[in-house]
Amino acid sequence: MLKNLPVLYLAISFFLLCGYQGNTQNNVSFTKYHNYEEVRDALQALHEANPASTAVHNIAASPGGRHVCILEIGKNLNDKPAVFVGSNFEGITPIATEGALYLAQMILNSDEYKNLKWFILPLPNPDAAENYFASVKSEKTVNALAVNNDVDELTDEDGFEDLNNDGFITKMRVKDPEGTYIISDKDPRVMVRADAKKGERGLYKIYTEGIDNDGDGQYNEDSPGGVNVGINFPHLFSHKNKEAGLYAGCTPESYEIMKFIYAHPEIAMIQTLGTSDFCLAAPKGGRRGGANMQSLKVPRRFAGMIGADPEKNYTMEEVIEMVKTVVPAGAEVTPSMIAGMMGLGAAVNPQEDDLKFYTKLSEDYKEYLKEKNFSTDRLDAARDKDGSFELWAYYHVGLPSFSMNLFTIPKPKEEKNDEDGLSLDEVEKMDGEEFVKLGEEKIGAFLKANNAPERFSAERVIEMMNSGRLSPKQMVQMMKNMPKASEEGELPEKDKALLSYIDNQMGGEGFVNWETYSHPTLGEVEIGGYAPFIENTPPTGLIDSLCKVQIPWLLKLTENLPDIKILSEKITELGSGVYKVELVVENKGYLPYPTSMGQRNNQPPPVVVLLEGDGIEFLEGKSRTPLGPVGGNQVKKLDWIIKADKGRTITAKIESKPAGTDVKQIKIGG
Repeated sequence: MLKNLPVLYLAISFFLLCGYQGNTQNNVSFTKYHNYEEVRDALQALHEANPASTAVHNIAASPGGRHVCILEIGKNLNDKPAVFVGSNFEGITPIATEGALYLAQMILNSDEYKNLKWFILPLPNPDAAENYFASVKSEKTVNALAVNNDVDELTDEDGFEDLNNDGFITKMRVKDPEGTYIISDKDPRVMVRADAKKGERGLYKIYTEGIDNDGDGQYNEDSPGGVNVGINFPHLFSHKNKEAGLYAGCTPESYEIMKFIYAHPEIAMIQTLGTSDFCLAAPKGGRRGGANMQSLKVPRRFAGMIGADPEKNYTMEEVIEMVKTVVPAGAEVTPSMIAGMMGLGAAVNPQEDDLKFYTKLSEDYKEYLKEKNFSTDRLDAARDKDGSFELWAYYHVGLPSFSMNLFTIPKPKEEKNDEDGLSLDEVEKMDGEEFVKLGEEKIGAFLKANNAPERFSAERVIEMMNSGRLSPKQMVQMMKNMPKASEEGELPEKDKALLSYIDNQMGGEGFVNWETYSHPTLGEVEIGGYAPFIENTPPTGLIDSLCKVQIPWLLKLTENLPDIKILSEKITELGSGVYKVELVVENKGYLPYPTSMGQRNNQPPPVVVLLEGDGIEFLEGKSRTPLGPVGGNQVKKLDWIIKADKGRTITAKIESKPAGTDVKQIKIGG
């Protein structure tokens, strides 16, 4: 591996990478997972096949000596918005890396999306990603940065060992009177926590496979490496999680990725391929901390100034309107200004206005998958993690941030008895009136069978249907997003799905059966459990088909980008060579610019409207005027009072790297 080579050889390797003369074929094969060297070579091959429009940027070297490379598509395009795509940040989803390569190839093989600039990063955590290709597989998410996790005199001294030589790092279970686990009576392969309420007492302790190398009584607590690049970003960075690193951006991969994005203000959207899925379900709120933007109290020192009641709660929009009455005419009042004035905490939940477009686009995605006959009846994608790239992209950069999970385990098919009640699919096709006609008893049974919260009684649901506040389709979508409760004594849904998948689709591969092993310090143990990568990595035969259906949605998302143009102009002569100039500017895209979060953090660069020409004197307004926020498919009107000779031509320009540019010539008095 490169990390074992001397510095001089690394320098030579970097030189060879930049001037690499390899296979220049146009197509990448998706019949296998690509390791670090193969990904690097694939990017270089795509560049060499398209030298005029592409470039490969080597932005960092991992602690293990592997390069972090970004493929730029559209390097020849000026003043065009860009999309940044990153994948497999934690290194444990090789299918995500394949998805990034698949996307790059799709763009290069199509003319439809070449009016955008693209930055595609297939392997931001190359050290961790190599664990999939190692002779002993383990789902390690950390890079090769040496970290003393247990704060003793040694570093990286107590890692995993493949004790049973099966090529996997799994689990060890050992009988212990202080244990908290028991063997499930539903399936002896599964270990579950003992439930004291049922009179159960723990019989086993669970360890990760390995030995106590440093003799401190702990097992595998200081394995080689490192930092998990996928959770080393600033938003909600966790100082308690050792794998997150000492501080956000402490490892070169994450630091240089952030630096690259900030250096490219033309980036208008960020997409992530990994474990979360904002495409299928809108980002979830519910995190504690920060401020509730819909329930704000105005401090007494400001309340009198803006006519607010310090005892009353206001929404952010209401506070903005009150502040507008006391600032100079035309001054922009933004959520970030209010947050600073009132000393509000950091936002930790999605802004309400942004959830509207996330929800709409997730519904569109589900319809898109349905048209492709692609089943979404699978385990829910993992929730976005604190310190993740996709959260940083939304909360700190203020851009629309979409994530996609290309594979989760399909849910086991359950046989439906004739006596079973209504299915979710049947109810989803109904209108409100049809559903209400089912009656309170049938509706109550349906709600109970589908794990509806207690507050959603049949009576309340009927009232909401009658008032139009809820439709059957909306109700079903909420139910599908809720975790399914396990019946008494049942295996957790995740274990049921995993075991069904392993038994019925993987021919038993994916679970290491428990076998006795004589451990040097623990005595007799049993080694077994789920094999690494079984949960998030489909067989190679599915790579192409999974990407073929889902990856095109990332292209379709870009059709919603803000697109700001001059819609119309009006010149009104006021006399004595004075004219009123009015411009109507439109956002032709579905997405707003900036997002509500972008308005709050003030990070996206502003759209500037420029009015210029020889011999113009501005009496009201300025030559350069920030447009301010403009919603999707909305217009905004700007006006100036100028003095100029009749017949002169002035130029109106839209200047915005991420939201488009436009130029219009306007003749005064014409």
